[in-house]
Amino acid sequence: MEAEFINEYWDQLVTIFLAVAVIVKLKAETVGLRKDLDNLTEDLSKRDTYIEVVRLRAEVDVGAKNVSALWEIVNKLRDRIK
Repeated sequence: MEAEFINEYWDQLVTIFLAVAVIVKLKAETVGLRKDLDNLTEDLSKRDTYIEVVRLRAEVDVGAKNVSALWEIVNKLRDRIK
């Protein structure tokens, strides 16, 4: 009875086995790709943070130069008044 069942439905059994094997392989690849994506997202976030720090540092430097220029003007005006 079992042999007849296997002989009669062997192609469907092989198809089901192959489908399960493909699903397991795709699931494993999906997990690996998700980890890669998470790592890339974290790296991109770190890079964005670095870019923001550099941008803010440039703004602070410009502000410091502006303050220095203003003090120079104030000192020149003070020297003229004396």
